[in-house]
Amino acid sequence: MRARPRVRVEKAADFKRIYATGAYGMHSPWDFRIGFYREDMEVREETLLGQEPPTLKREILVEVVLTPPAAKALAQQLMKGIQEYEARYGKIPLPPRPEGKPGGSGLFV
Repeated sequence: MRARPRVRVEKAADFKRIYATGAYGMHSPWDFRIGFYREDMEVREETLLGQEPPTLKREILVEVVLTPPAAKALAQQLMKGIQEYEARYGKIPLPPRPEGKPGGSGLFV
């Protein structure tokens, strides 16, 4: 029997860590695409005076493209982590789905 190769993990020179408040995605027969974004409320003077509503700014930070097997492995790893988290800290509430946004389609939020 052959010995398994050792794995050395290192961060790329351009490695970045981002903080995202949400994700969206889509899939095709060839890949899954997951975009991560950060939301912030923009409030102008007119908003404070009640003349206009605030603006929700959604800044897309990065998009990750995965093969279907890699996406499935990521989903399984995330579910395992979520189950462990909820067992320790309690149920994670889902954010409300915007009206008119059906679930289960190729685009998800």
